[in-house]
Amino acid sequence: MITRGSFANVVFLPAAAFVTALLFLATTARAQNAPVDLTTTCGGQSCFNAAGLYSTGTTFIGTFGMDGGGDGCSLSTACSDAYSSDQLGLSSATPPALTPPSLNVPFIFGPVNTQPCSPTVACIPDMVRLPATPMTISLPSGQQTVYSTLIMLGTAVQGSHTGTVTVNYTDSTADVFTQTFSDWCGFSGNKYESVAVSQNPAGKSMNRINSDGTLNGAGCNLYAYSYPVNFNKTVASIALANTDGTQYTYVLAITLKPPTYTIEGGVANPTTVPAGTTSTATITLTPQPGYIGTVQLSCNISPNIVTSSAATAPTCTLNPTSVDVTADETSPPTTMLTFTASKPSKAVLERQTSNFYAFWLVPGLALSGLGFGSRSSLRKRLFGLLLPGILLAGVLVTPSCVTYKHLGNVGTPPGQYTLSVTGVDQKGLSQASNPPGTSNAVVVTVTD
Repeated sequence: MITRGSFANVVFLPAAAFVTALLFLATTARAQNAPVDLTTTCGGQSCFNAAGLYSTGTTFIGTFGMDGGGDGCSLSTACSDAYSSDQLGLSSATPPALTPPSLNVPFIFGPVNTQPCSPTVACIPDMVRLPATPMTISLPSGQQTVYSTLIMLGTAVQGSHTGTVTVNYTDSTADVFTQTFSDWCGFSGNKYESVAVSQNPAGKSMNRINSDGTLNGAGCNLYAYSYPVNFNKTVASIALANTDGTQYTYVLAITLKPPTYTIEGGVANPTTVPAGTTSTATITLTPQPGYIGTVQLSCNISPNIVTSSAATAPTCTLNPTSVDVTADETSPPTTMLTFTASKPSKAVLERQTSNFYAFWLVPGLALSGLGFGSRSSLRKRLFGLLLPGILLAGVLVTPSCVTYKHLGNVGTPPGQYTLSVTGVDQKGLSQASNPPGTSNAVVVTVTD
């Protein structure tokens, strides 16, 4: 019988903390973004001029919705379509919000129609129908700053249509983007365009809502339109217009992304260490175009070992603990991450033996030796007395049960450890999600 003693406690002690650490790593760090409030930014008035968001079950017969449709549709029929807020996965908050997983950027939407509307009961406008004359969306003074990207959520109906998106700067200059908008049920992959939402929260194809409140079988999308913004200038306003003489292009939400940064973990050197030694890795902070600031860095280790009399948690340090990104940066700033596996302290093995049952065996055998019948020869009697003595000698040199247990502290338990490095700048801006193929984590294995 061989047992591991107190070492088993070292392995299972931090199990709950390990789960917590995994949840921490799974949480994606997001930059501070600036959703545009379209209810107040058009000359102090709402920019919304069309209704197109309805909760499933809400009727809007006779309004033509977003897509009045052809094919013999009339005001009295239920063949016009719009977006279902439930199919989009909009939150129930006021205003409703959505962060498409493909973008990791939050957007705020206009109010959702949850009550029936008709030609006699006005629907609530909640999206922008692009007009022929540019509509100017002015940013409030608090949002007039440097940005790196403008992202719109929108679509065209009844086929693809064209328009312009203009970013106006405070120095009276502008960037103009010519855009082709895909039909909401037929993605064309136009320049600047990607699919933001294509599935409902259940993971099935996103369906439109009919004007009688039911869903139809068409699989449709909500698109994202991403434009690079001049990070050397301050954004003042945005202007939207259609350029093909139609009114079939819509914008539902706009968010501006400021320049931020990513943190890349690199490879540990060495990747495997015994307890009591260290490993290092070079951590690189890569700024996005236009980012300037000081980033305070911190590190975290999972699984989270709880220091006790049986084990000691490993540690991680960063040198320096903060880095500066300046306007004339020629190369990304770095910092050195050091992982230290704690060494054992008085970790010895105690051997415990037990001959209890063996000693009871000897008298029993002796008695059995004396128990040969009275007619046995003297030789047999002597052998019966000698046999227990031989067995006793064997018992003394061969214990029947041996137990090993650890005494003292085993240091950092062997296993794989993941070190994640995170940052936040002086304005509270956290790092952006890492590009595909990179990570802000470093992996080190501690051997026994």
